[in-house]
Amino acid sequence: MSFPHDDPAWSTTAEFLRARLGPADRVLAPDPFRWVIPRSQLFRQAATAKLGDFEWVATHKGELSEVPRHLLDALADGATPVFANDVFVVWAPAPPEDLDDLSEADHVRAFHANLAALPLPAAGPARPTVVRLPGEGVSAPALTQAPVAPPVPKPRRDPRDASPRPWLSASGLPGTLRERAFQEELDRLVADSLGPATGVRVLDIGCGGGRLGPVLTSAALVVGVDTDDTALERARARHAALPAFEFRRMDAAKLEFAEASFDAALILDGLDSFEEAPAVLAEAARVLGRGGRLMVTATNREALPLRAMRRLALPVIRRGYSVTELTAMLRAVGLHVIRADGLLLSPGWALQGVGGVMGPLEEDPEFVEAARLLGRRAGPEYTMAFAMVARKE
Repeated sequence: MSFPHDDPAWSTTAEFLRARLGPADRVLAPDPFRWVIPRSQLFRQAATAKLGDFEWVATHKGELSEVPRHLLDALADGATPVFANDVFVVWAPAPPEDLDDLSEADHVRAFHANLAALPLPAAGPARPTVVRLPGEGVSAPALTQAPVAPPVPKPRRDPRDASPRPWLSASGLPGTLRERAFQEELDRLVADSLGPATGVRVLDIGCGGGRLGPVLTSAALVVGVDTDDTALERARARHAALPAFEFRRMDAAKLEFAEASFDAALILDGLDSFEEAPAVLAEAARVLGRGGRLMVTATNREALPLRAMRRLALPVIRRGYSVTELTAMLRAVGLHVIRADGLLLSPGWALQGVGGVMGPLEEDPEFVEAARLLGRRAGPEYTMAFAMVARKE
């Protein structure tokens, strides 16, 4: 799912972190924060991490089960809550002096209540150690003792775990204005491709918190599918007054719909995150009727800034697709590309060592608008991301 900018609990937490992050600060946070704080590490990658590996930890009070238990216990004992709202608590193991300790705040008390309600981790059975007697060929069990935990290494950062948008480099702090411009461009392209979708049955794959209500105003049916229960709850609440919208928990690679169930399908901001992208595209094609259209967006593996980095022998993020690759993947599942558009182009912001210097321009309306217009004019081969519309023959 993409970052829910229109949700105050999420946006204010991101703004707090972005305002406080130092150049080398490390952050641990729920997955969607990667869209706005690319350097943040995911909880699922922190199974062997220590609290001291991070300067900031953001916890979702309703998703504490996603956090490694040893880190939850360490937060409660060895970190200070410095920001809290209805949904999140942000912790600092070594808080700056100008931040208040919110330990007694109601929002933090709610965190501790939710933590106490979690089931305790199951203790593994004790294992006997075995000693070999000198001069004997027989092993005998020694006294039983608890297993000794292996040393905990610091997490290694894999470049493939970087931001899903290659221009949001870990050296800079991506601006919410630029991200908003990206989302607005997506909405524009959806509207251009589907119009008001009058009488159309639409499937939104990887819908996250849902964002199509204002765009698909006349659709006969819009079904959003995702595996994130929290995002689905938010989507249902956001579209409660729109009877044509419904949201279901479903694996995108194993859709529970009959063939030809939809006239249009969307995969926005999601293809890069699917482990089985070819299977997801095949399922999208299967549930489309003949003549149905799929709109899909992807990070551009061959974006101009990434080409520049390769030319300069600099390390490049290994993710995304080229226009040629995605065209071939769509053709392989029986979809013919009828339209391709570029999404944002700002060459300098992705180059190594430039992000910190040009970071302020990410909130400059003139430069954000220029990136938007350059994206439209340069075309999908050069832009940071691209959108394709393909038709089922």
